[in-house]
Amino acid sequence: MQPLELRPLTLADCAVLERVFGEVPGNLDPRAELARELTRSWVACDETGPLGFALAWWVVDELELLAIAILPEARRRGIARRLLEELCSWARGAGAHRVTLEVARSNAAARALYENAGFAEFNVRRGYYRATGDDALEMELVF
Repeated sequence: MQPLELRPLTLADCAVLERVFGEVPGNLDPRAELARELTRSWVACDETGPLGFALAWWVVDELELLAIAILPEARRRGIARRLLEELCSWARGAGAHRVTLEVARSNAAARALYENAGFAEFNVRRGYYRATGDDALEMELVF
């Protein structure tokens, strides 16, 4: 695998990654999120350009992961894992007490990623995803 550069997401990156924005739950628009003071962002790039991104909100002493999305052709190469490691490392260094997230119960790949990183379920929001009726599992990684 080619070396990855991890850095803050930019509007120029968003133009390349726009085709995966529709996969992000909650109609989240990463372009709009970049303008918010509480947003923290990461993008994974190789020499071909952006491959995926992560967005989170920094609230007092917690980081809430909003989204991780990877271009289809770049999936299954460990990029989401690298992004997750980077944002958790950033959170720890910034003094966070925990990182939280929501994931659809049916999203087995994402759940495995988070569980392997040490996240544990702490709540279930029944029928949270209106389009599918799927439950949202709230997970946390406590430092």
